Amino acid sequence: MNLLKYCGYLKQKIQNSIDECKCELDKKFESPEILLEFPSDKSHGDISTNVSMVCCKYFKMSPKEIGKKIIEKLGNLEYVKKCEIAGAGFINFFLDNKFFEEVLREIDSDPENYGNLESKNKKILVEFVSSNPTGPMHVGNARLGALGDSLSEILKCSGFDVCKEFYVNDSGNQIKKFSESLASRYLQIFNPSENFPEDGYHGDDIKKLAQKFYEIHGDKYLNCDKETLEKEILDYSLPLNIERMKLNLSNYKVEYDNWFYESSLYSSGEIEDTINHLKQKGATYTKNDALWFKATDFGSEKDEVLVRNNGIPTYFAADIAYHLNKFLKRKFDICVNFLGADHHGHVARMRSAMRCFEIDDSRLVFIIVQLVRLTKNGEILKMSKRSGKSETLEDFLKIVNIDSARFIFNMQDPNSTMDFDIDLTVKNDNSNPSYYVKYAYARINSIIKKFGDKISVNNVNFELLNSEIEHEIIFELAKFPYEINESSKMMDSTKIIRYVINLASLFHKFYNLTKILCDKYELSTARCFLCLQIQRVIKRIFIMLKIDIPEYM
Repeated sequence: MNLLKYCGYLKQKIQNSIDECKCELDKKFESPEILLEFPSDKSHGDISTNVSMVCCKYFKMSPKEIGKKIIEKLGNLEYVKKCEIAGAGFINFFLDNKFFEEVLREIDSDPENYGNLESKNKKILVEFVSSNPTGPMHVGNARLGALGDSLSEILKCSGFDVCKEFYVNDSGNQIKKFSESLASRYLQIFNPSENFPEDGYHGDDIKKLAQKFYEIHGDKYLNCDKETLEKEILDYSLPLNIERMKLNLSNYKVEYDNWFYESSLYSSGEIEDTINHLKQKGATYTKNDALWFKATDFGSEKDEVLVRNNGIPTYFAADIAYHLNKFLKRKFDICVNFLGADHHGHVARMRSAMRCFEIDDSRLVFIIVQLVRLTKNGEILKMSKRSGKSETLEDFLKIVNIDSARFIFNMQDPNSTMDFDIDLTVKNDNSNPSYYVKYAYARINSIIKKFGDKISVNNVNFELLNSEIEHEIIFELAKFPYEINESSKMMDSTKIIRYVINLASLFHKFYNLTKILCDKYELSTARCFLCLQIQRVIKRIFIMLKIDIPEYM
């Protein structure tokens, strides 16, 4: 019996008890949501609820009085050895030994799938990183990649049909600026005084691409018209940049189900159709020769430009078409977008656009990821992509331990600025949280190897696993499916990282407090069986987070 299933059972029993109290006391009200907590102080029980305090105002009774009535109606509960009122009116449940035994049996029966939840029959698209292909990806993309990839795997475990997608911005102003920058660098090979666009891309990568183009074509495009040169050098350079992005992300253990190209929205006519539909809905107007969307009519603070006065659709127009493609054409139930900190204003206007098309905007989830400040030797490394001095993802992956980097990026709430210590990722001690968890896994391997015999559930005397620390560990193991469910509901991968760190901490505590391999064979067998289940849950999380599994350390 894992905790997610048991909490569902317990909530229903509490609800039935409240309903009986309502009938007995002739009270009519909509029952509040039943919230369950897991007290850190086990003297307050394994599971606790404040429902009697929430309900007392409806029953016109003190929390303790209505709490006692709720308990009376509960009767005998499966796996509960004691139920009591405490404090201001909390109802505390103390679980019996059979519960702890069933947890271990459930993990052992199907360790590869423990924690997986039933199918929700819903499709989720998770779009993340999606950096412009005009230059190398930077360390901020490393944070986006770790968070997006990990959340996608958690959502899969929670029963969603997940598609991971990279949206390639291969159209629009930034691509025009990219092609102009490339063309200028190509011409500067022949004439160093050739003007360079003031707002162009100054990075060395632009010079390198122009040089490679020159080495292939020589002066073939020196005297051609500007439009031809820009098209040819763009057609050469853009695919190289995209392939480089794919390679870097793959090295970072991020693989996508789909790479969606913005240009396809133009070639398919979807952007034009979207704009026409908005016009037909009366949701547009013309101002200063530009076409505007009446975003304020749909809850946004200001209206937005759809088509510039030069006739070119804005990024916003393309993004509306892209989201209609997600919801209406590809039939995704939920769309999750990871956005950089500078895209915060994009949230409200996209929600307003979806409302205009009568799409429930709660189906659109935005996760804002704040900036990363790299530190090394205690000093912050300054970055500037436009100047060409950025810390690229490619360089970043060469100096960090990738497992540790992905792990650490998932430890902190995305919506907070993060100081990332490069030195920490390569440390092989307990200050490195990834190493700390890996060491727990490897330590269990060593214990099982020393034990020698095959560990079978049929040989385990569960009554011997009765100490406080053993029950604390088993209860934590029971929480794994619950944490998967909570992480998916909150779209928060950090919960699983905190969970596995805590599980590893409990194991290390158990190891230091207890002689796991003792002179009593039956007790050693039971403790090794417990260690094996700890290891299996850690392994499940390693696989989910794409962390290498260490046999020994």
